[in-house]
Amino acid sequence: MEPISAMIALLQLGSGAKAKSSADKAAAAALKAGEFNADIIERDLDLLDIQKQIVNKNYLQSDAENRYNFRQQQGQARANYAYGGVELSSGTPIQVMRQNARLFEYDQHKLKFEKTMTDLQIEDRKESVRLNAELSRMEGGMAAASARSQGQVSLLQSFGAAAETAFNL
Repeated sequence: MEPISAMIALLQLGSGAKAKSSADKAAAAALKAGEFNADIIERDLDLLDIQKQIVNKNYLQSDAENRYNFRQQQGQARANYAYGGVELSSGTPIQVMRQNARLFEYDQHKLKFEKTMTDLQIEDRKESVRLNAELSRMEGGMAAASARSQGQVSLLQSFGAAAETAFNL
């Protein structure tokens, strides 16, 4: 084998090794980028948890305020009926107060249902965020595998070219 042929074969092997090394670095960068993107996406999970806490605290506060206001209104209605000399133990005043109580409870159930629906929507968005983060990691892994594969192909091609150069001369 001539010295030039040996040098060409060595250069081909070196070129393949360099391509493999570069591909490995690209693969590591792709994995890192996928993980970084996933971390950014997952940050939204904390924000959604905070939003859910706020919704629940607002509901509890509204419920307490509504119950307090209802008791005040019912007390005021009783006082007004009593002041007017109307008997409170039966008849129209009791029916009105019971109807008010039913409407109040209906409104409270409706508010609770709306809060529950909001909670479900937030949980759905959280799951979507988790899936997007997982997809980002998968994309990073796929890009890394592709880069490693390209590096291995380059290395194998350089072995083949070096062998061909060595045997042809």
